[in-house]
Amino acid sequence: MNTQRIIRHEWVEIVVPANSTLTRFNFPDLPNLRNVLLLGVKAYTINMLPISINNQLQMVSHTALLEKTYITLVNYGGKEFLKQAPAQMFNTTSFNLNTSTNFLETYPKDFVGQRVNWPKSYVQTTGAIGIGADTTYAFSVFYSMPLAQEKQEDSYSFANKG
Repeated sequence: MNTQRIIRHEWVEIVVPANSTLTRFNFPDLPNLRNVLLLGVKAYTINMLPISINNQLQMVSHTALLEKTYITLVNYGGKEFLKQAPAQMFNTTSFNLNTSTNFLETYPKDFVGQRVNWPKSYVQTTGAIGIGADTTYAFSVFYSMPLAQEKQEDSYSFANKG
């Protein structure tokens, strides 16, 4: 069984305004994710979480949005190292529709420590979304800090003062 170890996690949302005719939505500036090493991304839909935690908005629906959405991640050199990857491949949880408590976590898509320029990275749809209410794309981003910083933080304890 393949498992993904979580070192650090950040919840990320991209808000899509009501009745938007845009087809590209950039990730927000994510200060906690600047210069970190990317280990994984997971996409969520309304089937898993109906309301987003940060904006209290409805999550994207599985069929209406995620299946026609693609993710592009850009590094600090401006290179698109993940270009137009189907967002659906990052939706790694499936549910038994007969019961809301029976789900299966499938193979996660792991990264190898790339550094992402989040404000330059984006999701793109194959057509205008046109939903009558604000909605949100939501992602879990799994990451680690550069090795020297991880080692420094490993030495922290309750005995440390300051």
